[in-house]
Amino acid sequence: MEERKAPSSTYVSANSTSDIPFRQTGDPGKAWMFSLGFGGGSKCWWGNTPRFLPADFETRSRFGVGRDWPFGYDELSPYYDRVETAMSIAGPTGPWPFPRNGPYPQPPHRMNDAERMLAAAWPESFFTVPCARSRIAIPDRNVCCGNGICSNCPVDAKFTVRNGLAGVYDDPRVTVLGEAEVIAIETVNKVARSVLFRLGGKEQSVSAELVVLGANALFNPIILQRSSLNHAVLGKGLHEQVGLVAEVFLDGIDCFQGSTSVTGHSYQLYTDDERRKKMAACLVETWNVGNLRAEPGRWQQVLPVRLVYEDLPEPRNHVAFDAENPDEPLLHYEGHSDYTARALERAEEDLARVVAPLPVESIAVRPRPEATEAHILGTTPMGNDPSDSIVDSNSIHHEVHNLVVLGGGTFPASGPSNPTLTLSALALRAAERLTGLPT
Repeated sequence: MEERKAPSSTYVSANSTSDIPFRQTGDPGKAWMFSLGFGGGSKCWWGNTPRFLPADFETRSRFGVGRDWPFGYDELSPYYDRVETAMSIAGPTGPWPFPRNGPYPQPPHRMNDAERMLAAAWPESFFTVPCARSRIAIPDRNVCCGNGICSNCPVDAKFTVRNGLAGVYDDPRVTVLGEAEVIAIETVNKVARSVLFRLGGKEQSVSAELVVLGANALFNPIILQRSSLNHAVLGKGLHEQVGLVAEVFLDGIDCFQGSTSVTGHSYQLYTDDERRKKMAACLVETWNVGNLRAEPGRWQQVLPVRLVYEDLPEPRNHVAFDAENPDEPLLHYEGHSDYTARALERAEEDLARVVAPLPVESIAVRPRPEATEAHILGTTPMGNDPSDSIVDSNSIHHEVHNLVVLGGGTFPASGPSNPTLTLSALALRAAERLTGLPT
């Protein structure tokens, strides 16, 4: 095969289904954001890295919704530790909303004035955001500049595959085919033997002893379906978190002094178990990026907020390979669950409770959810029962035992927390289970 070097450009803008030949049905306004190319989503992610809560692994047994994971929080906790170290995460000094040991690798980012008031009023539910945007300079990354252009970081302060894992790709045993399109996995007697791909308009194949799919929750199921690895749940349960943007107008309190784009997390609407039995949990983000007020002398007296709600994976939302149109997969999304809709209906009321300690003049919540949270989940769920899951608890395909499927598609259920830290911890865990060596 022709060897190609990793691209010299570290950052590119995100892609969407409008950039590739997907046929979409259902909700015409729904967007699905991802990044094609070397480094994947690490190039354009925002870098927020909260852990899932223990309850997120037990939503069926605790709340009667979704599905339980095949293991609990304690199983993934040591891998969370390792990912946070590898990404040099800046995080709160403690206490934390989730169980963890010891300090984060980097100190917390500076909150703005309104966030400091909320943290003082709600010490058990308001925290500094853990993130992969540097608070202090380290050899591979600069300190965050605070300009809020995090999807395309201008100073290389955010963890990416390029600045954090470049050494892996410098290994002479590694070949990067940056413009290759994977078509299918070729199996013989339920063993993956080779990968079929297209490069420069020509179909080729490469033999393999182990195949790992990391092409996100849209493309992984398509590759599996093209490989005739069909299953009743494959491609179903497509979902992501649902985001609402709001502004809290304040009387006499300035904002925007935080040292990075997102600096505050409220867990009040996340850790209420009785509420979660009835409606979706919500992680409230407070920002240092947003619209300023128009009134002279009061332009900083507004707190930008994003309310991020969990959603349930539902079979009606799915991605599927169409044999009659093999180059145009079908993406069908009808909308979020009723469980999430019930929480959205009371967004302004709930936000008012969260920001009650502040001198609030008014709250404005946008009427429609954001088009995307850029967190594509579901479609290749993990589980112990091969009849209702695609991979086992180690991310290994139930039928093809030298095939590993990674990413947010394997989440049986998901809370409102950003998924990147969790899917990265799952990848480390899968590698350790496969090799028997510590990662």
